Amino acid sequence: MTVPETSAALAGRYDAIAYVTLPHRLTQPDRLASIASFMGLAVPPVTEARVLEVGCGDGTNLIPMAAAMPSARFVGCDLSERALSAARQTIGALALTNIDLVQEDLRELPAEHGNFDFIIAHGVYSWVPQDVRDGLLALAQSRLATGGILFVSFNALPGSRVRQIAWEILHSHVDHLEDPRARLASARALAKMIADGRSFHASDDAVRAEFRAIAQSSDSELFHDTLGVPNDAFYFRDFAAHAARHGLRYLAEADLHSMSPVALPPEARQFLSTLDVNAREQYLDFVRLRRFRQSLLCRVDAAMDTSPLAARIAPMHVSGDRALLQAIAGGKLDEIVRQFDPSGGGGGAVRALLEAIADHAPAALPMAALRDRFAGHALPKPFEALIADACISNLVILHVHPPGVVAVPGERPLAGALARYEAVTRNELTSLLHTRVRIPDANARRLVTLLDGTRDRAALVAEINGPAFAYQRDAARTFVDRALVQFARLGLLAA
Repeated sequence: MTVPETSAALAGRYDAIAYVTLPHRLTQPDRLASIASFMGLAVPPVTEARVLEVGCGDGTNLIPMAAAMPSARFVGCDLSERALSAARQTIGALALTNIDLVQEDLRELPAEHGNFDFIIAHGVYSWVPQDVRDGLLALAQSRLATGGILFVSFNALPGSRVRQIAWEILHSHVDHLEDPRARLASARALAKMIADGRSFHASDDAVRAEFRAIAQSSDSELFHDTLGVPNDAFYFRDFAAHAARHGLRYLAEADLHSMSPVALPPEARQFLSTLDVNAREQYLDFVRLRRFRQSLLCRVDAAMDTSPLAARIAPMHVSGDRALLQAIAGGKLDEIVRQFDPSGGGGGAVRALLEAIADHAPAALPMAALRDRFAGHALPKPFEALIADACISNLVILHVHPPGVVAVPGERPLAGALARYEAVTRNELTSLLHTRVRIPDANARRLVTLLDGTRDRAALVAEINGPAFAYQRDAARTFVDRALVQFARLGLLAA
């Protein structure tokens, strides 16, 4: 049996097995604008941005953006009525008025929605037919603002070759089955059998590891990613050429760290330094055997800021990224500091700078204030250059629009409206950092529902002493204080 690739067939598969999505922080408008500014693109203001997400599903990625940016406008487009119905329920519960949902093929998006500063296509390009891929780039060509950004993720070659082996084997095993649940069960059983098999050559291990991951994946991942039809992979050079045919050009990766050759051998870095941007990215994929890309495109006529990098990032804010916070928690900050300042012995001004940023996390500090604070310190290179290196190393995050979170809980703590809504029914909540955080304790989740900014700590303690919680007063006060500190660290508390 040939699995159909029409839009109607795709919608049917997504209605049959729900696609489980997560908020994806690399698609957040501030993140996209900050990277674009870092690369020299003159971007529109984020706070009043016009944002389109194609393949928005149940709104897990788009709705948190709309809740956090009330002056911006958001449009979600998807084929699945089941997914859009779930999204509308959440939008209604939050009373959001700045987001519209359209059940439509992306190629037929109504003109009434206008143009967009950001178009997000996460999990689309590799999983739709060629004519829809053409339609996606044509949509960007015609509806992307001059300084706008298109986010596109896709399966990349050469790294996806190993994955394709697994995909082809599983398709040959299950494509005669029409029932989605039967396809899932049969594919999972075969994947486990192959994963547990004996390897006769060292090269077999990579394939068996792929089957092992497939056997342990969720139904959503197995059905829509591994067994998805289409499910294509591309060399970067072909993707860039496709974009060029539609008046678009490559700008950067959503993860700047993946563009850095720092960890490569000296001969590789020397070779890459001789190439233009597109060729360099292709050879980086060769060297790293990259299997997945999250690329940013802009219009070929987009204006570029030619001022020095230091001037472009000077107006931004900076916050600590997870790698920095984990290094500090694990007692490994010395190792990081020595990478930036080999003569500093793991201490000195670089350590103090990184600690200052981490101490304020998850909130962001203005670059100007931080620069002034360390003006008299002996840094190994100019302040902006050091911050740029830390950004490329995934230690800090630059923001053109800082996240509206606090590092220290206030007297009347306020959790995001979406997290308060989610805490009623689930243990994974959406943070104001556009991430998903797990709150396994039911009492802690009940506390989240109370954080609407109207209660001070005394009122929260009184609620905790109520029948729903059954805490003693001293225990309740300690619980509230500790929980609020943890909520702030997770990015759940609004400024």
